[in-house]
Amino acid sequence: MHEWFVLANALFAILLIVLLIIYFKVNPMIALIAGPLYLGLSSGLGFGSTIEAITDGFGDLMGKIGLLIGFGVMIGAFLHRMGAFQQVVRLLVRTFKPTQMPYAFATILTSIFPPIYTDVLLLMSAPLARATAKRIGGDALPKMAGAVGVGIYLALTMVVPGVAALALSAVLDVELGTMLLVGLAIAVPTVFLTLWGFHFLLRRGFWNPETDELPDDQAPAVVAAEIKDEDNAVPLKLSLLPIIVPLLMIATGALDRALDLDIPALAAVGNSTFALFCGLVLAFVIARFTVPAHDRSGAVTDAFKESGQILLLTGVAGSLSAVVATTGLGDILSGYFSANSAAPLLLVWVVAAILHIAIGSVSASAITAASMLAPALHSLDVPPVLVALAAGSGSLFLVHVTSNTFWLMQTTFGMTLRGTLKTLSLPVSLASVVSLLLILAASAIF
Repeated sequence: MHEWFVLANALFAILLIVLLIIYFKVNPMIALIAGPLYLGLSSGLGFGSTIEAITDGFGDLMGKIGLLIGFGVMIGAFLHRMGAFQQVVRLLVRTFKPTQMPYAFATILTSIFPPIYTDVLLLMSAPLARATAKRIGGDALPKMAGAVGVGIYLALTMVVPGVAALALSAVLDVELGTMLLVGLAIAVPTVFLTLWGFHFLLRRGFWNPETDELPDDQAPAVVAAEIKDEDNAVPLKLSLLPIIVPLLMIATGALDRALDLDIPALAAVGNSTFALFCGLVLAFVIARFTVPAHDRSGAVTDAFKESGQILLLTGVAGSLSAVVATTGLGDILSGYFSANSAAPLLLVWVVAAILHIAIGSVSASAITAASMLAPALHSLDVPPVLVALAAGSGSLFLVHVTSNTFWLMQTTFGMTLRGTLKTLSLPVSLASVVSLLLILAASAIF
C-alpha cells in the first residue's frame, strides 16, 4: 500500500471523527470507535483483526491507567468533601498581596489539585475566586477568572495525577514520575507567562464590564464567608496529605530511576499505582474521623459516577493507537520525522487542537492525537514525555461553546458570552501556545 494512501486514509479517519461529532451530533464515544473501525477496514486489516485491535487497545490502556484514574478521581472527591481547596484559598488570601493572587491561585490549581475532576474544581474555585476579586477590586474579576481557567486545564493535561496527564503517559509509555517532574517544569512557567500576557491586555482596556459582565441582579451571589476560617474545617496539613504523599512517592521513584540507584524499596514506593492507592487509603482514614458519614458516602458516589464517563472516553480514544500500529502509519511517520525533533511535536499539537475544537473533550482529543505518533516513538529522537505534553498542550487550544466548562465558567463568574470568551477561551489558548513554545525549547535542549 502506498505511503500517501496510508497518510491520507489516517487523516480522513480523524476528519470522520470530527464530522460525526460536529455535523451529525454523534456521541464522542461512538465517534471515537467509528474512526478506528473505518481506519482498520479501509487499510485491509479485515473485520476480525480490526475489532481485535480496538478491544485490545482499550484493554491495554485501561490496564495501565484504569486504577490510576479511579484512585485519582476518588482522592479528589474526598479532598472536595474535606474542604481542602477552601482551606488553601484562605491561606493564599492571608499570604499574598492582591496583585499576586491570580498567579498564586493558578499555581495552586495547577500543582496541587489535579486529581479533582474539572467541573467540580471549577464549581469549588469560582465562588472563592469571585469573593477574592471583590476584595481586590478593579479588573480583578477577569484576572481571577483567567487564573482559574488556566490553572484547571494545565492541571488536567500536564500534571500527574490529572486525568489527561495519566492517560497520555499510558498511551506513550511515559513513566509517571517523569511526567510529573517534566509536566510541572512546563506547566508552572506557562502559568506565569500566560497570566502576564493576559494582564498586559487587561491594562490596555481589553475588559469592558458593561459588555463582559452580567448585571448585578443576574450574576450569582458572592459568598464572602467562604474565604473566612471555619471552626469545623479539616486542618489543611491533614486534608492535603492524600495528594501530597503519593506525589512525593512518585517523585521518589522517578529520582531513583534517574540516578540509577536501583534500590528495590524506592522502586516499590515510587510505583504509581501503589502511591495513589496509599493516597486513597489516607483519604479514607482522614475522612473517617473528620467528615460525616453521609459526606463520605457522597464522595464515593460522586467519584464512581464521574470516573465511569472518564474511563470510557479515555479507553475508546486509546483504541486508535492499536489500530494505527497495525496499519504501518507509525513507520511512515518515523521516516518523515526522524531528522526533525520539532515536527512530531508540532504535528501532535495541531491534531490535538483540531480535535478539541470539534469534540470539546480535552482528554479525548489529546489521547487521540498522541495515539497517531505512539507507534513511531521508538524510532524518533524525541522524548516521549514531550510528545505527551505537546498533545496535552494542543488539546487546550480554543476552549469554546462545545465545552461544558465554558458554560459553567459563564454561570459561576457572572459573565456574558463575550466575557467568557475573553477569560477562558483566550487565556487557555494563550497557555496552549506558550506551553508549546516551552516544549519546543525543551526538545532543542534534550
